[in-house]
Amino acid sequence: MSLPLIDGTNKYYYYTVLTQLRFTKIVNILFIVQSLGLGLVKFALLQSIFLFSQLIFELPSGVLGDLLNKKIVVSAGLIILTTSPMLIYFTYYMPEFESFPALILAFTLEGIGNALLSGTDDAIFFETIRDEHQEKRYGKIRGNIQLISAIAMGIANLTGGILYSVDQFYPFLFQSLMLLLALMIIASINNKDKVREANRDTNLMQNLRDTLGVFKLLTKSSNIFFLFVYSSIIAAVVNAFFGLLPEYISKIGFTSAQNGGIFMLFSLIGGLIATQAYRLSGVKLNRLIFTILLVLFLSLIFQYGGNKYVFLIGIGLIYIILDILDPIIMEMLHLWVSDKSRATVISGMSLFISLVTMIITPAMGLLIQKTNTIITGSFTAVLMILLTVTAYILLNKSRKKQKG
Repeated sequence: MSLPLIDGTNKYYYYTVLTQLRFTKIVNILFIVQSLGLGLVKFALLQSIFLFSQLIFELPSGVLGDLLNKKIVVSAGLIILTTSPMLIYFTYYMPEFESFPALILAFTLEGIGNALLSGTDDAIFFETIRDEHQEKRYGKIRGNIQLISAIAMGIANLTGGILYSVDQFYPFLFQSLMLLLALMIIASINNKDKVREANRDTNLMQNLRDTLGVFKLLTKSSNIFFLFVYSSIIAAVVNAFFGLLPEYISKIGFTSAQNGGIFMLFSLIGGLIATQAYRLSGVKLNRLIFTILLVLFLSLIFQYGGNKYVFLIGIGLIYIILDILDPIIMEMLHLWVSDKSRATVISGMSLFISLVTMIITPAMGLLIQKTNTIITGSFTAVLMILLTVTAYILLNKSRKKQKG
């Protein structure tokens, strides 16, 4: 199956829209707590099961994509993600002693499905774009993806609530339909599978060693390694802080609807910035680091502005750091890694981010309890400044060694 009139870049855009239209994201808690009457504790347990299943399958999914076939791995993930929302909904018609085990299965499948997509789908589209000789535009394309994701997620949050108010079944149904359309996009890609052909005459264990050997190679490529670790820790710090932020935003006088709107606005602004971040890939390292540090210092100033709206500007400046970094780092990473290990490296990065996030989140929660959210926000900005300065020093030392 092929869609000859649509190039790899546009397929990437359409796929992103379809996979980000998760209409159940904001209604799952309403359905499980209110309609099924299971309570917040059980919902929190289901969320933990989802995160754990995604975490343990993150790296294996990338390895499978590189060893076997990326299209098959992503297609399997999309099929799983198509079935899990339907399973969640149909627990409504199950006896109580059956519904919770079914929900555990559904949330486990959701985590596995997300892991199968993570990294591997990006690898497919990068290789498709490269095969069409558009790899020089990848930084710009990646920035556009950030914006498209933000818009799609905002639409999904709004539309999901509306669909749920009309009929509880609709968000689950339409999310599954969107993922089926995404599956058609993946099926339409002409995957040349050069790596699989090259590996045909090699045994599985040798292929596995070659694939995982990329992490050893990563540690020897100082600049790439520093950027890999730096961007992963920055992503984890931002994820941890903003995962705890909605409760404080409610405390300072914003409704739940306004809370969602604030995060949608952050995403949209960040997405717009990401569409232009690729321009920074060509500037000197000093200028890029100066830009990041300037944004973070401004964040510190605004957080202590004494006004809740000024505070939101301050934390918004923290949020956009990821959107500045992502297109630049991902372009460098894709150009550095070979096809046989691409999905493995990106999945490994996702795994590292998840692990660091799991460690940092409780610490930030404790800091908020012992102090307050403004101090925690300031700590987040200062930590990111220190990480940025450290990365700059290490990169400079690495460059001097290479010249020497």
